Amino acid sequence: MSFRGRTAVLTLAGPLLVSLAAAAPAPSAASEEAIKTEAAAIVDLFYDHDFARAAPAAAALEARHPGHPAGPLFTAVVEYQRWTAEGMRDDKAWAAVDKDLSRAADAAKTLEKDSPAWSEYYLGAALGFRARGLAARRSFFHAVPAAASSLRHLKRALELDPSLEDARLGLGMYHYFAARMPAAAKPFARLLTGEPGDRDQGLAELWTVANSSGIARMEARAVLSMILSKSDEADWAGAEKLLAELMTRYPHNPVYRLRRAYVAQRRGDLDAAAALADPDGAWIQTLYPPLRANARAWALYRAAECDLLRGRPDAAEARLKALAPGAGPKGLAGWIELRRANLDDARGRREQAKAAYAAISEKSAAAAAKTFLAAPFPGGSKEVAPFFSGY
Repeated sequence: MSFRGRTAVLTLAGPLLVSLAAAAPAPSAASEEAIKTEAAAIVDLFYDHDFARAAPAAAALEARHPGHPAGPLFTAVVEYQRWTAEGMRDDKAWAAVDKDLSRAADAAKTLEKDSPAWSEYYLGAALGFRARGLAARRSFFHAVPAAASSLRHLKRALELDPSLEDARLGLGMYHYFAARMPAAAKPFARLLTGEPGDRDQGLAELWTVANSSGIARMEARAVLSMILSKSDEADWAGAEKLLAELMTRYPHNPVYRLRRAYVAQRRGDLDAAAALADPDGAWIQTLYPPLRANARAWALYRAAECDLLRGRPDAAEARLKALAPGAGPKGLAGWIELRRANLDDARGRREQAKAAYAAISEKSAAAAAKTFLAAPFPGGSKEVAPFFSGY
């Protein structure tokens, strides 16, 4: 799945997402603190794509706390992260995730009498994550009611216990992304959930979680880094600060490095962007193996784009040659062809460049190509390829 694909899924599923990294309830303060500590370690492992250690850690959590919803929930989360990293092509893997989410929901129901707030919270978490997975599979008909149920459970959890701040992550994401929906879709969202989107409220809720000491703070910071680095917000300084932290904490997750390179481009710092892309750096070999090829393709593209925009066509050409035409992550091919056409323009092959611009069909690259049909490179658009946050 392309970087763009995951961005689309996250944008569509944003209202559906919930905090998956909360301190879990338990029959005693000691066991509650133990679950919280174990959960924090699992969160860091799966955000860093260290599935070899994350999966057994989740299994151990469940073994040490049988019957508690945290175990099956984190087992589901780890396998979901692996499933998405591997391109979301394995139906059996998704079925296993969905089964674990059902186990988490069943366990959450057993808490209703003694811990009603936590029962509501874990039900909301399980349903919300199921909605996210269904949206990723483009099964929106089933995703929407699961998302609406998740939101109701999370709101109820906060009514019962306002200190459950991690639940605000799911609410904040709903409020923000519902406000960003197309106008025609907003009444539908309100009909399902009973409340409208609200950008300011959503951002405030997300920042509340991001600045808390809860385990969900890193999820909130990751979501905010994505929001702030989109053109809707264009808070490049804010995004850079968050992404620098995330890249340092999770060096084996290429999304944070590559998004940070994109943000540097949007800030106009092409030298920093090229240094972050670093397509020949050792960082690529440290990634989870299924991610390496696409991460390198994006790194090569970003470095080539920076070279081209800095007036270094020979360096750009060398990097683009390493990217076979039509190859690489979905969504990138059109931009590769656009930059090849820019090179033709820069070397006086105007008619060849014009034919290449006209042949580009990918939407964002085609829009940029139109400006070069009117004004030869280095005139025309100064836009860079959008960030596609998936594989």
